[in-house]
Amino acid sequence: MKLATWAGALMALAMSATAAATDGNYTVGPTLVAPKIIGTVVKIHGNNLVLAAKTAAFDVTLEHNGLVRTFTVVRPEPAVAGAPLMLVLHGRGGNSEGHATITNLSKSVAAQGYWAVLPQYYDNTWDDNPGLNPGLDDVGFAERILDIMQEDFGLDANRSYAAGFSNGGFMTERLACELSDRIAAFAFVSTSITRGLYNACAPTTPRPVMFVHGTTDPVVPWAGNNALALQSVDSAVGLWTAKLGCGLNPTQQTLDSANDGTSIDLFRYGCGTKEVRLYRVNNGGHTWPGGTQYLPVNLIGKTSTDIQATDEVWNFVKTYQR
Repeated sequence: MKLATWAGALMALAMSATAAATDGNYTVGPTLVAPKIIGTVVKIHGNNLVLAAKTAAFDVTLEHNGLVRTFTVVRPEPAVAGAPLMLVLHGRGGNSEGHATITNLSKSVAAQGYWAVLPQYYDNTWDDNPGLNPGLDDVGFAERILDIMQEDFGLDANRSYAAGFSNGGFMTERLACELSDRIAAFAFVSTSITRGLYNACAPTTPRPVMFVHGTTDPVVPWAGNNALALQSVDSAVGLWTAKLGCGLNPTQQTLDSANDGTSIDLFRYGCGTKEVRLYRVNNGGHTWPGGTQYLPVNLIGKTSTDIQATDEVWNFVKTYQR
């Protein structure tokens, strides 16, 4: 869809709840708008999505690499031309709408004015490890999404960012290695790095990155997992500090505002005008700090409430432009 003007893009967004816009290349679903004063719960793809007041959501369906793919957009209401965007990739076993709800994403969108763009993985996996799932081409899928949102919906190509959780975080890290020419900064939550990506990662322009990881994560262990070919968190951080030419002595700050059995140590590596951050969540699990405890503690560990990871991610990435 090559809409000639921003007004045309808004017309596509404003389709009634029983209609959708299509140009044969992709289809834009109906826009669902939250009330101006209170939030609401809507359904997209049959999944509940919590929308904060003054936000709206719609979905897009397209064909990529012979596969039908979808993504969901949560935007401010009313929409504003030239806004920044952040790709947000969910974890394995999840979905776009559920992840937006778990992370309180719409509240951040309402407060900060960016558009959150949430791709849905295919066949329960992301193509996060080079060479393992070549038929998916999730890097190309992400690039197609950026083309649509920047060219057709008028979002700012210089302020495009990406964040992901778990399997979606590993995929986001692959984007940091392969789409650094399109995305200005990245954040990875409950993510280390796969051995395949560690060996293959060659960003055109290394960008600022941020890690958030629990020391007692039972799914992606801090020390790595040889059987799953996962490097340690320290190894992943070391890769990025080396690529960005960071200093070896980070500043350190302890964040412990809540009596929840966790604390957070923030390490900040200076890299000239860029930065690598590591939020070490002591006694934290495979979770999104400040988000919902989506499964019992005995299965995934504790969710720290010492920070709101969504806010920390946005405050980090927004300082950078491509």
